[in-house]
Amino acid sequence: MTGSASDVLRAPVTFVTGKGGVGKTTLAAGLALGFAKAGARVALVELDDDEAGKRALAGAGTRSGVTHLVAAYHPSLEEAIGGIVGGALVARTVLRHSAIKRLVEAVPALREFVSLEKVRSLLASKSYDRVVVDLPASGHAIDWLRVPAAFERFLKGGPLGNLARRVQEEVIASGRSDVVLVTLAEPLVIRETAELAGKLADEIGRGPALVVVNRVSPPDPAGAIAAAERLATSASDEPLARRFVTLLEGRARAAEESLEALRLARGIGSTRILSLPDAPTDPSGAQVAEWLAAETADAGGGSR
Repeated sequence: MTGSASDVLRAPVTFVTGKGGVGKTTLAAGLALGFAKAGARVALVELDDDEAGKRALAGAGTRSGVTHLVAAYHPSLEEAIGGIVGGALVARTVLRHSAIKRLVEAVPALREFVSLEKVRSLLASKSYDRVVVDLPASGHAIDWLRVPAAFERFLKGGPLGNLARRVQEEVIASGRSDVVLVTLAEPLVIRETAELAGKLADEIGRGPALVVVNRVSPPDPAGAIAAAERLATSASDEPLARRFVTLLEGRARAAEESLEALRLARGIGSTRILSLPDAPTDPSGAQVAEWLAAETADAGGGSR
């Protein structure tokens, strides 16, 4: 694959998910910043928690072009109901009724539905060209993406059923959204990511548009360990020389594991693969945006 992530992710909505701890929030921020740099008006949407996104966007500057939003449940619920009953004030009045409160609490997946309606309303407002959504981890993401179609089937018309259809058509449908899976350069995690990609294809009707393999360890120059061994032999009374050999051996194992992980990642259907390097400290969203723009995917500098 050549070009930037923007060349692959063309739909107005980008959903980002992956196992916890793989860097999905930072990747979401990096994608959002990259879209903004390309000239788009971008919203980065988180679900109830705003601190992770703030940290990921830190350092990007107030003129980054990215608006950070949180689809908190109760405000999103009021907005969704307000669109049906004629305004937020009426919605708040309705939702204060004890019987309605109990009904709302009993409806499964309502939180997911109103959050996705928030995404739809952002697009419908014409204020944003791109909306990047930091979804929950792994399999939970599939549950989120199935909700609008399930609501539409269950409600079979009516105001909420019609709204569910609009969310499905304007946010979830192919061409309206892309799914990005974030994973680590570890064979076991890659295998789990492949399973998730298969579930997406089976249950949503399409696989991920992009898989990002994070924390890829590059190989050291050929002969580095042999040279370090010679140094350790000649300086047998210097423990640091032997520690340096051990360090290089550990780096070599990590690089081999990364190569195996990338090989496995290339087997995830026809999905495009990008790789991001391992770093001594957690990168910012701005740093990830730079890496994505450079697009150094695949071991050995190639890309697909």
